[in-house]
Amino acid sequence: GQDGVLEVFGERLRWRQQELEITVEGPQRVELARALAPDLQLPDAGGDPGAGPGFDPQVEVSVDMEVERNSQQQVDGGHFPWMLDPVQVAGAFLLGRFGEQMGGPGALVDEHIRVVHNDGRRAIVEIQVGPVARVYLERLVRQDETGIWTVVGYDPRGS
Repeated sequence: GQDGVLEVFGERLRWRQQELEITVEGPQRVELARALAPDLQLPDAGGDPGAGPGFDPQVEVSVDMEVERNSQQQVDGGHFPWMLDPVQVAGAFLLGRFGEQMGGPGALVDEHIRVVHNDGRRAIVEIQVGPVARVYLERLVRQDETGIWTVVGYDPRGS
């Protein structure tokens, strides 16, 4: 069976043990999950919880805060809900910057992208295909679940 399988969906942790399924969401989800399962190995376990697994992109992406604030207003108005999902933001960034090398829009499927760290303010997304190994995102405009994610850097593959 799937004993003790932890699934991480952005802001939500789902954990299955025997017949029990536990879903934890919100900013306290990590603490809650740890309380339920002290031996739980979260993808971002260890180290400083604020920093996560080495939030240190090799290539920094310059951010225009004016653009980010405008995007946030759009999202607040009900547009571009994908900007609230670090995986989709990372995917859009990759296709925008490395479209050809990624093999076109259809090449990047969910199985290739995985959130390895998300503390609600910063996220790291690992990519299995293409020229980029990791994308680093932050909630720069607003640090809660209504805040959009912004790509702040990435690690080229093979470096």
